Amino acid sequence: MRISDRVFVSGYSLGDWGRWRLERADLNPLFMDDILSPSTLTLQRERTLFVITLVISCLIWLVCVVTIFPVIGLAIGGFVMWFLHGLLIGRIKSEAVKLDANQTPGLSQVFSELCSRLNLARVPDLYLMQSGGILNAFATRFCARDFVVLYSDILEAYGADSGEIKFLLGHEIGHIRSKHIQKTVLLLPGLFLPLLGSAYNRACESSCDRYGAFASQDTAASVRAMMILSGGKQAGRNLLAEGFSNQHHTSRGFFVSFHELLSSYPTMSKRVSDLLDLQKGQKTAKPPRNPFAYFFGIFVPGARFGAIGILICFYVFFITLSSVALPLVERVKHKAEIEAKKAQEELDLRRGDEKTESPEPATSPK
Repeated sequence: MRISDRVFVSGYSLGDWGRWRLERADLNPLFMDDILSPSTLTLQRERTLFVITLVISCLIWLVCVVTIFPVIGLAIGGFVMWFLHGLLIGRIKSEAVKLDANQTPGLSQVFSELCSRLNLARVPDLYLMQSGGILNAFATRFCARDFVVLYSDILEAYGADSGEIKFLLGHEIGHIRSKHIQKTVLLLPGLFLPLLGSAYNRACESSCDRYGAFASQDTAASVRAMMILSGGKQAGRNLLAEGFSNQHHTSRGFFVSFHELLSSYPTMSKRVSDLLDLQKGQKTAKPPRNPFAYFFGIFVPGARFGAIGILICFYVFFITLSSVALPLVERVKHKAEIEAKKAQEELDLRRGDEKTESPEPATSPK
């Protein structure tokens, strides 16, 4: 749904973001009615889950500080993750191509405009990386510097000045604008909790899809971008978004529901469905899940930090458990030793008393 040429200035004052609302005729109702505006891009669900996760995480951090010993394990785990992340940044800086005004003038200008539209003061470093056909992009942060990395195939599939690439870049800028990466450190304990951690991550991704739609100002292109991610560079453009969206509403069995609960990303069919609802200006539908999926989901950690992150989580959990359990075991063992010693002393006393009380056996004369 492309916005045409007649300029419209909203009733908001033209301050930092007023110029972004210079919209044109064929005004999309979702922008006109402020369903998508800088103040409504983040979903309320994300805000609610953030507060819940924050409270739980703070309680866990407090326990770690009080018990002292787990802090050592957390420090070691944190250093390992920081070091591995530094290796990733080193690979990006040395293997990927930094896109600036000299390398790709058009894309660099688009990226800067999107950062301005989303009120991101400092433009992140933009890199292009070859990834063997993977259609993706990601945002990250290291040592107070933000990075956005595009995989080469996704740029070739979308084009450097398309609504699709604007959606994708807007999505990644949304992560940086919302400080999702910094929040992860604070929320780390809560993110490993079953159901809660994955739910919060899914809400963050859904919010960033809204950032992408607002950045592109083209909901049809946003839907098309998701269809290409789902169906591939060639076929994805020709697939019917409505049909794919219907899968989210009709396929609601146990395994689909279980997959949704375990995933840290909304399913692709849900994301397309949500974007279509935005395009139509209607409320996002929430089809029910199989209730048994919630029961089994309780037993699966909610992290999305990969195998290394999960190993570090179990290491920290083991250290924390050991710091609490070992002193208890030592106390029980010490108490048992004291009780055993007392019992032995009482037994020795009884034997001594029996010896003194019993007469010596008479000896027959030779």
